[in-house]
Amino acid sequence: MSDAVQQIKDKISIIDVVSPYVELHKAGKNFKGKSPFSAEKTPSFYVSPDRGMYYCFSTSQGGDIFNFVQAMEGVDFKEALKQLADKAGVELVPEDPKKKTEREKAYSIMDEAVKFYVDKLEEESEALEYLKKRGVKDETVHRWQIGFAPGPPKGGWRELKEYLEKKDFTKEQQLAAGLIKTTEGGKEPFDVFRDRIVFPMAEPSGKVVAFSGRILHPNDKAPKYVNSPETLLYKKSELLFGYDKAKSGIRNLNFSLVVEGQFDVVMCHQAGYSNTVAVSGTALTLHHVQLLERMSDKVVLALDADRAGIAAMKKAADLMLQRGIDVKVAELPLGKDPADLIQEDPALFKKYIGKSVHVIEFLLHVLKREHEDERSFKLKVRDEVLPFVLLLPNRIDQEHFVNKIAKEIDSTTEAVRFELNHLREKKEAESHKETYYGDSYDENVGVDKGERGQDDGSKSRLFLLAAALVVDDAQKQVIEAELDKLVAIKQLADPSESDLAKTVFTLEQQFSNLPPLAVKEEIINKFNRLKKILVRSKLAELREDLQRLEAEGGDVNKVLKLISVYESKLREPDYTSDIFQN
Repeated sequence: MSDAVQQIKDKISIIDVVSPYVELHKAGKNFKGKSPFSAEKTPSFYVSPDRGMYYCFSTSQGGDIFNFVQAMEGVDFKEALKQLADKAGVELVPEDPKKKTEREKAYSIMDEAVKFYVDKLEEESEALEYLKKRGVKDETVHRWQIGFAPGPPKGGWRELKEYLEKKDFTKEQQLAAGLIKTTEGGKEPFDVFRDRIVFPMAEPSGKVVAFSGRILHPNDKAPKYVNSPETLLYKKSELLFGYDKAKSGIRNLNFSLVVEGQFDVVMCHQAGYSNTVAVSGTALTLHHVQLLERMSDKVVLALDADRAGIAAMKKAADLMLQRGIDVKVAELPLGKDPADLIQEDPALFKKYIGKSVHVIEFLLHVLKREHEDERSFKLKVRDEVLPFVLLLPNRIDQEHFVNKIAKEIDSTTEAVRFELNHLREKKEAESHKETYYGDSYDENVGVDKGERGQDDGSKSRLFLLAAALVVDDAQKQVIEAELDKLVAIKQLADPSESDLAKTVFTLEQQFSNLPPLAVKEEIINKFNRLKKILVRSKLAELREDLQRLEAEGGDVNKVLKLISVYESKLREPDYTSDIFQN
């Protein structure tokens, strides 16, 4: 099907696809117009005919012609492909049998893994007892195919691998499915999930494509939760845990209930909320929101009431409000998640859901709780709540919350309106600046403003991938060659079409305002950062392998040699401008 995709892109310009929805005007090499995804007054939607990309800065989404049709029409990739194939006059041929076989084999191996984990749960009394303590009923365990992955301290490192080999699944197939992972030192690959309660994760059709595992015997060296890596079948930015079982519930109840973890989802379904879903291993994405809004334009967020949960709620609400979704929040007690509350008293949890409030009201309550000082509270409301009011789809709704906010902060509606108008004008003025992209450059393309959390190298790689599309051909060849060398150290997941489009447009504007030497320095800095991150990450993996091999009594010589090699790499001189010399 990739041949058809390329044929369609060759025959249809992205301008042809976007123009029926957006009035576009020339802006240098690109075109721009008002966002089709939000009601904005000032254009922030950019299209590059050369690269076949679009990006909407007001709603933070972008990609190619297929992403655009999916977003505008609310369809999946297959339907977007059909629509664009008709438009381009391209005949869609059946999928390559080899690829179809590969995908079918991947589904088969996941089904076999489910059976293995389910059977092992019946053999592990401690795991069954743990589920019972968490309030999970037998029928829930059966319906969700909850299982157990054996491993130390009671089991071995390769029990699933050995089981699948007996079922004629090769090592390569198991690696591709994300069920086992490789090891240094000549030892056989070992199971990804060990000593964990396992939840199968399914795509909307109900087919299992990945797993999430919660450790049974916690220890300092193992994370509490482990999710499958991305594979041919599994893309974390596209999967909502429980969506396959929640679709009809969302339609019937006319709202989606979004929670944080697998236990929360299964316990909510057990309590009668068959409309519950959760994200796994990532923040809520545009694709997730599009899945939900196909069923209902109402969402209730029931996330943890701690700082991390509130931050996740704000990000989700920002994305949903821009899509015109009505977002409410269930104000759960501090330190309690849905699974805890349902276990204690299902009726009490239902009361919390029934009393859910609009996200703006929730934010007002949180800020009032956190800021006893009256002036500090008012300023925080101005900074953190008013931007959400601007996202509301109509002025009547905005006026409703102007009155609520004025009452909550003991101020006048005129004062609140003044600040809201000031914020609206400021937002519009910023979009007029010639340096529009550059204003958010640091945040959007990963230039450091000090250390802001851990980075596995994905930000730097994204920057370099985008830079290769913006610079001249000679520099592009250098960047691609050096990037291939670095990523060979440790594979990184490919960035989304939206992230790449955003960074390309950002860098294009930023680089146009910088002298050539400064551009090279930015690129060199990213190379040096990426190299350090990847080498240190590789060393951490090797040291973990060394520890395991020592515990198993294996041959550690190969691992020790590799550790020495990568320690040497860490001491190598940094990249300099010499890499761009002919």
